[in-house]
Amino acid sequence: MPRSSLVLVLALSLLVSLPAAAKRRAVQPPVPLTREALSAVAAKVAARAAWAHAPRLHWENAVLFDGFVLAGEQMNLHQPGSGDALIARAASVLLDSDDDIAGVSWADGTAYAQAALDLYRVLPPSDPRRERLLGLLDGPMRFAGHAVRATPPEAAPRDPWWIPGGYGARFWQDDLYMVVPWLSLYGSTRHGLPGNELARNLAYEWIEAYVHEHRPESGEPVPSLRARRGALLWSEEHALFRHEPNHADEFFWARGNGWALVALARAAEALDAPYTGGRYDQVVGAGELREMLRASAESLLARQGGDGGWSSYLARPEECPDAETSGTALLTFFLARGVNEGWLDRDVYTPAILRATSLLVRRVDAQGDVIGIQPPDIGPNCGKIGSDNGRVNVNHGPGALLLALSEVMKM
Repeated sequence: MPRSSLVLVLALSLLVSLPAAAKRRAVQPPVPLTREALSAVAAKVAARAAWAHAPRLHWENAVLFDGFVLAGEQMNLHQPGSGDALIARAASVLLDSDDDIAGVSWADGTAYAQAALDLYRVLPPSDPRRERLLGLLDGPMRFAGHAVRATPPEAAPRDPWWIPGGYGARFWQDDLYMVVPWLSLYGSTRHGLPGNELARNLAYEWIEAYVHEHRPESGEPVPSLRARRGALLWSEEHALFRHEPNHADEFFWARGNGWALVALARAAEALDAPYTGGRYDQVVGAGELREMLRASAESLLARQGGDGGWSSYLARPEECPDAETSGTALLTFFLARGVNEGWLDRDVYTPAILRATSLLVRRVDAQGDVIGIQPPDIGPNCGKIGSDNGRVNVNHGPGALLLALSEVMKM
């Protein structure tokens, strides 16, 4: 897209979204969407971050860790050294915390491994922290294998907090983000990544088991059938993901789809070798993933709100005029990633990405706090896109915003 067209698109996006923004709490005025401006916003947001107790085991923090790494990486590409503090801070928390990651028995508690592998990729090959980062993956790998492979005759149950009985998977779309990206990165050989075959095969199996039904009709939660028995979370008609198998197609949640689409976009890039696990007759490969992701991108364009973002309830955007920050940020990352990787048309999707980014930077106030974040355990509820409860960890909001800024910086 010519530079003059980009400027025109940005100007129009600001004009369209200002009336809606005026109805909300006043935040930062519109800023030019330059790399310098986005880097400044990222640094301001990162400076406000605070970790909860047992930080690696909080999925909310895990998104923030990875946001630090990816934003720091992009800042350094433009101005060497400017992102070092973000990268070092993420590495310090991941390597120096003493919470029990060896015994982790739920998907959310493994999500920190994504930042660990992005750090492994970003740090120089001679950096001794790289081997220490790989040492953080033993607990998550044991969980990932047990959840989709272990049946009662084969292994002891895990802690039943995550899934009753201690066998099987939960099959929430959130889990795709919490598990699939780091498995895919660990199994990849791109950018000097380790190429762990077991991790790669488990990534294929997690994706396959969440997209397609592999559980026996008996109701056993372990996805043990070799052949597909139909769709599970993926709705081909709407090109979106259900939150869980029992939800109807009306239940399309913005942040939940953000989790799934970010995860699968990263997996499609990282899965650079075929499946050799032998558990399933067929698995969703990178080519099929890209077709699903393109269809989802088209679906999202039709559901983008007048303020430039996406409401919490994707099935009924007309009923939810205000965008939700964390979902909008994840979906912005997804679309920008598709443009940057070349599987989404730049001319078609750049206007939508710019409008969403314009909204996101205005959701950051002068102190660096991010507003409009839907707290955990809400789902597609248009009336709940903020929390005044200081005990609620909403680090997933700043984390998702940093992810989006990092990807838009590339553009």
